[in-house]
Amino acid sequence: MKHIAKKTMAALLAFMLIFGLAAAAHASFGPGTKLVVLGDSIPAGEGATEEAKSYARLLEAQRGFALANYAVGGHASADLLAILADNEAAKQAIRDADIINLNIGGNDLLASNVITLVLRLVFLNDASIVEEYIEDFAVRFADIIEQILALNSDALFIVQTLPNVMGGIPLVGDAYDVAVNMLNQVYHDYLEANPGVYVIADVYSAFLGREGLVHRDRLHPSDAGHAMIAKVLTATIDGTMLELEPVEPFEPGFFQQAGIFACALVDYLSYWLSVMSVWQLISNIFRFMF
Repeated sequence: MKHIAKKTMAALLAFMLIFGLAAAAHASFGPGTKLVVLGDSIPAGEGATEEAKSYARLLEAQRGFALANYAVGGHASADLLAILADNEAAKQAIRDADIINLNIGGNDLLASNVITLVLRLVFLNDASIVEEYIEDFAVRFADIIEQILALNSDALFIVQTLPNVMGGIPLVGDAYDVAVNMLNQVYHDYLEANPGVYVIADVYSAFLGREGLVHRDRLHPSDAGHAMIAKVLTATIDGTMLELEPVEPFEPGFFQQAGIFACALVDYLSYWLSVMSVWQLISNIFRFMF
């Protein structure tokens, strides 16, 4: 009996220790935790119908985090490097941060002449046009990581993957997916070469096959998309498994694919024509094509 009692007591103490450590870890990222967000339009909140529904603000509200958001719509990796070099307020916020969240690279990808890329991938299976941009981005990304770590190597550092915002659109979605995966591979390659310097929040996988997560502009998350990113980041911060409903595989026939493509195109054009003139839209398309 004494032997059983000792084993029971040891198990109870072990449970209390594990529970206490888990509670301490959770408490360390409780209210007042300093969260710094860096990057482009997605962390800046674009696509959300109001600022409060952006993923950074959701984390702030849900967890009581103290948010410092230095993400800027339209910024590419070179712009973030400029912030890390010259913005003293941002640098101090990074030094003081408990959690650093980084989302950068989408605009580097768009700069790679994305429309021509999609056309080449669809008709020629050729991704060469984006490769040089990915190579250049990898160099700048490494510089970004090193500069952030030089400011603060103790914070929980989270790099999130880019979702395929064109997913589900026949031909175009699959073509764009190739480019997005090339970009996301940069994050994985750097981490493989430098284990433990950050953790990856797999936003890409969380968006796969799920409807309603992308804004009508086909560039940013919707309100539901921002909520999903907040959910992915919450699981990453807590070190827990993200539980999502399984996605039913969907393989549309030819006419369904044509319908989906037409609806996506109409939705895309109608959105952009609501925010700019026809001439501005045509000019922007040609800017990406040539």
